Amino acid sequence: MKKSEIRNKHLALRKTWTKEEWNLRNSLMQDNLYTYLSNLPKGALVLSFQSILGKKEVDTKTIHDTLLLPPFEFKLAFPRVEGEGKMSAYLVHEKTSWITSNWGIQEPDPDTSEKIEPAEIHVVLVPLIGFDLQGHRVGFGKGFYDRFLSKCQPACLKIGLSLESPVKHIDDLHAFDIPLDVIISSEGLYTFH
Repeated sequence: MKKSEIRNKHLALRKTWTKEEWNLRNSLMQDNLYTYLSNLPKGALVLSFQSILGKKEVDTKTIHDTLLLPPFEFKLAFPRVEGEGKMSAYLVHEKTSWITSNWGIQEPDPDTSEKIEPAEIHVVLVPLIGFDLQGHRVGFGKGFYDRFLSKCQPACLKIGLSLESPVKHIDDLHAFDIPLDVIISSEGLYTFH
């Protein structure tokens, strides 16, 4: 399938989910995520993302609250779009203020958070609309994450979070598409590298 077909199919599917079904998918995915992340050392630096709940994305608010507490005690950073096609990462803390972007996404205020380099990040939690059995993802098509991930260290763990099932293959991949190492879904764990 082509990315646009996957994107349209999965966004339409999300609209059919009841609140109960969406909650169940999130709960199952979160359980799988916490089990997987329990092997990481305390204090790992994790770049996450703020959900667009109106689009029935993964509920990251619950994930963030959990990852700050024992047994994880991770440090959390979040992306901020800064210019055409450029995404930066900011380490946040309890005094961080948030700004709503043009896309309706909460981003850290650069005046109340600390900009960090991609090379400092241990784990990136990546949003996606769909994925295939080779670890390639379909996002909203702007390429922000592919450009950002290309600057991370090779050892950085790239984890996609999904509430959907995979497709067999994405037909229209590009040279700059960065495959993920792991995708954690409500159905289970998919590892690729």
